[in-house]
Amino acid sequence: MPGQRLIMTILSKEILLFAPYDSHRGAGSVASSASPFSKLSDADLVKGVCGNDEDAVVYFFYEKYLPVFQYHILKLFPHGTDVRGLVDEFFIYLFEDDWRRLKTFRAEKASLSTWVSVISFRFFKNYKHNRLDSKGMLSVSDNWESYAGEWIGSSEAGIRMDIEAVIDSIQNDRDRRIAKMIFIEDKDFKQVADRFDLSVDYVYTIKNRLIRQFKSRLSAYR
Repeated sequence: MPGQRLIMTILSKEILLFAPYDSHRGAGSVASSASPFSKLSDADLVKGVCGNDEDAVVYFFYEKYLPVFQYHILKLFPHGTDVRGLVDEFFIYLFEDDWRRLKTFRAEKASLSTWVSVISFRFFKNYKHNRLDSKGMLSVSDNWESYAGEWIGSSEAGIRMDIEAVIDSIQNDRDRRIAKMIFIEDKDFKQVADRFDLSVDYVYTIKNRLIRQFKSRLSAYR
């Protein structure tokens, strides 16, 4: 079956993950500006993943949102755990039933970054507390979409406050405003580049530097 082949391919693929406790390397790999998927809209990226595009799946789970996953994992498992293993579990979780859960994403209701952050946090939290059903899968409400919407309104608040506090502490005014546009307002890199008259590649460089700052300052999640 194509779906099973995708799972076996992804789980057997050697993907470099930065060590979660290595303060010199940051909180995880970040999306490469060379990736064609970095220019896609949220809806188009979801379409690629749900279409079982192997490269889109790798980009989604192991590049673009890897720092988000590591952020939650380090918060929930402060004494260490297998980051790659948990990300693999989350991949399988969303893949179940032909990406049924991922297909509930609606771009008009929330950004994909927010949706992924909320859903992954709930997954890792449930995983920690072993909330499994009789088939060994995490229990999920039938009203998945409405339940996810409630979490977007409640669970993100604490995470957002932590991020905003770090951003407000950035001394450089331009970098602080760029950080707010990227991490709070969820602006794409071209919008940020146009706003500050910078190249898109340079904005990527700034984002990478900011992520390293987040890792060094969010000591509570190490």
